[in-house]
Amino acid sequence: MRFVFYPLLSKLHHKLLLLLLGILTVGQLQAATVNVSSLSALQTAINNAVAGDVIILANGVYTATTAININKQGTATQPITIQAQTIGGVEITGTAGVTLTGSAKYIIIKGFKFTFNASLATMASGTSFCRWTRNVFQTPGAGENLLLNGNDHEVDYNTFQHKNAMGRFIAVRGSGSQIAQRLHIHHNYFYDQAPQTDNGAETVQFGLSGYSLSSSNSVFEYNLFENCAGENELLSVKASAVTIRYNTIRNCAAQFTLRHGNFDVVYGNYFINTPGIRIFGDDHKIFSNHFENCNPAINIGNGDGEVANGDALTVHDRPDRCLIAFNTLVNNTTNYVQSGRSGGLGATYTTFANNIIQGGGPAASIAGPYTNATWTGNIIYNTNGAGALPSASYITVNPQLARDATGSFHLQSGSPAIDAAVGTYTGIVADMDGQPRSGTLDVGADEVSAAPVIARLLQPAMVGVNGADPVDCQPVIASADDGNVPANVLDGDFNTRWSASGDGQWIQFCLGDTMKVTGVKIAFLSGNQRKSTFDIKVGYDTSNLSTAAAGLVSSGTTTAFETFNLATPVTARYVRIVGHGNSLNLWNSYTEVQILTSSTLAAAKTAPATEMVLDVYPNPAGSQATATFELKQPTVVSLVLYDLSGKVIKNIAAGRLSSGKHTYALPLENLSGSTYLLQLNCNGQITSKKISRL
Repeated sequence: MRFVFYPLLSKLHHKLLLLLLGILTVGQLQAATVNVSSLSALQTAINNAVAGDVIILANGVYTATTAININKQGTATQPITIQAQTIGGVEITGTAGVTLTGSAKYIIIKGFKFTFNASLATMASGTSFCRWTRNVFQTPGAGENLLLNGNDHEVDYNTFQHKNAMGRFIAVRGSGSQIAQRLHIHHNYFYDQAPQTDNGAETVQFGLSGYSLSSSNSVFEYNLFENCAGENELLSVKASAVTIRYNTIRNCAAQFTLRHGNFDVVYGNYFINTPGIRIFGDDHKIFSNHFENCNPAINIGNGDGEVANGDALTVHDRPDRCLIAFNTLVNNTTNYVQSGRSGGLGATYTTFANNIIQGGGPAASIAGPYTNATWTGNIIYNTNGAGALPSASYITVNPQLARDATGSFHLQSGSPAIDAAVGTYTGIVADMDGQPRSGTLDVGADEVSAAPVIARLLQPAMVGVNGADPVDCQPVIASADDGNVPANVLDGDFNTRWSASGDGQWIQFCLGDTMKVTGVKIAFLSGNQRKSTFDIKVGYDTSNLSTAAAGLVSSGTTTAFETFNLATPVTARYVRIVGHGNSLNLWNSYTEVQILTSSTLAAAKTAPATEMVLDVYPNPAGSQATATFELKQPTVVSLVLYDLSGKVIKNIAAGRLSSGKHTYALPLENLSGSTYLLQLNCNGQITSKKISRL
């Protein structure tokens, strides 16, 4: 019996052991949240990480003497996240930093303050799809604060500050002669860079001359530069096919330069009290930019070589076929200029069209060869003469510009610049507010439009480590509720409501984009039995709301919508309704709310872009459902799925869509049984649908 029993038992134990090991192995490969409290434990967790892991370093100050090496791969749906316990709660200092090596992929580094020496935050050329977000870079000494190699990386909502040595905040490199590709660098704050005495201290250097003929297809947008003056170049672009848009450069003594490369696109940027932009290279498009108090505003380079003819990549390549159009220049010491150069080759086939130049020095000053130029459709007003502008290329008239609440100059009703542009130019896609340009265009950087505003002069609260992320723009939240949640006021159902008791309880709406708010429509619970009192507050961010209307009172005669118009429309992104109870008690209860904007008013006067019918089928839904809506004309749309607390579950669609019927699959398979809110924002018109998940 022993000879029979024990071998059988051994085989059974062997099978059980293999099964147990298999279970343990599967468990080890499953994503996990790993909490660590030392750099050595952090490195161990990184070395053992699998796709989907979240590694959290406890708050504190850590001194690095050995580099934190990251050479792991997450996936698009399950990145590996390495983050501070709280944003800004972890400081890493010392003589070593963070290095992404080999083929590191889908890595997120979030929430740290880096004060280790410069040149120690680096990425190898084989890395891809990695993200640096919500970090502070304050790395002392000479060298780069962040060196970017590899492709498809994202750098967003970081603060780069207090640089007092040679080197750059960000340097972008590549491999061989190919610049890093498809980078997305956005919503960063570059602040306080002290001047240096040598070259090599740009704020951001995008490439080198050796990469300049390779296309990057990267986007650099919504970044703010303040008090940066490392050397004469601020953002130095030395690559081709880079899009630079919607950035603000304010009070910087250095100049944005297209130094090497071709086919770069620069639009929707705000230059305030800086030396503006300098242009070398070929086939660039510079349009819809706003310049104020600059010296100069736009500098078209006087080349000292021609790369197309075989000159070295390091020369100041003669600008050829550059388009400079639809810009607004106000009160600049020098407006449009080309400086002299001994033996300079100048610029060729430059188009200067449909720009507004108001105030300041002469409209144009050209000191070098400027052959085969096109000048047309410009407006000048109150400048110190036209300068080099040919007489047939401009008219002198008041463009009726006025500074609005954002601080920038916009066209007023009746401006002669409206629908006055001359010629047709491909690629002029948007104005300085990010509004689309179509039809007969307006002269200057502003296209008068009722479309949502998606860009403006940036302020520090909008960018950097503490910037307001548009993804976090919850459609509706409230100070409190009694179980009747705020999302109920957007569901189109007058039988549901938001309710909260107490003087000062509020419900707040995020419009997604900055819009001109004209009023609100509110349906009040028991509105035919009691009068409700409330205020309306608006603003660009929730920390700086102003009162647009106070002491408003409902009629007390209806449960239908009541309209409350503002005396003066206000441009804002957030609208907060602050309740003060009703004539019977302190309850604030609304069944439906609509925010009125200039977009909704314009839509009411024209054919609607959408039927505003948002269908979801099936509903209630299982793991799969589809959403459909129809557009009467092309328009800007966002379709977002939220939970009832207002948290974003998924951005389903965003951007300009064609006319016709649109159908989208909804990602419900990983959601628990509950109720969710699907919101369609169509050029300022908003409709919502509740989805019940089985």
